[in-house]
Amino acid sequence: MPNKLFNTTFENALRLLILLDVYEYPQTLDMLYAIDFMTTYGKTFNITEANLNGDNQYKFSEFASRREAVKTALKALVLYGLVQALNLNDGIAYIISSDGEDYCNSLESEYATEYRRNAQLVIKSVTGKTERELISNINKMSAKSLIEEEPRE
Repeated sequence: MPNKLFNTTFENALRLLILLDVYEYPQTLDMLYAIDFMTTYGKTFNITEANLNGDNQYKFSEFASRREAVKTALKALVLYGLVQALNLNDGIAYIISSDGEDYCNSLESEYATEYRRNAQLVIKSVTGKTERELISNINKMSAKSLIEEEPRE
């Protein structure tokens, strides 16, 4: 298995733990997937002043593969007891556990602080929108960025 420098399960798990700590109620995999992407690329969505993961032209291609990484990270968080999976009528949702809150409070890096601040701004900006609406909007932005980046003859 090749070693990865970025987007490891550990890195994704830490971001999701912070995200779940910011939320006051359980969230689905797809909502977390969309909000995590928007939080790391907040400037792209006109929500924050900078993109936490930097400016790059391939960010939307990252979105397509990120869902599986988020799913794997959530499994790890549940296995370690930092997150609880709740079986609701309309599917599974995730909520941070008290151990997860304790661990999250120990995260004091500049990135963790900025991620938390950006997550709060993103969550506030998308209040009332469904996960499907968010994912659809991200996909539309992705298609638009591909059209804008095509070389002209």
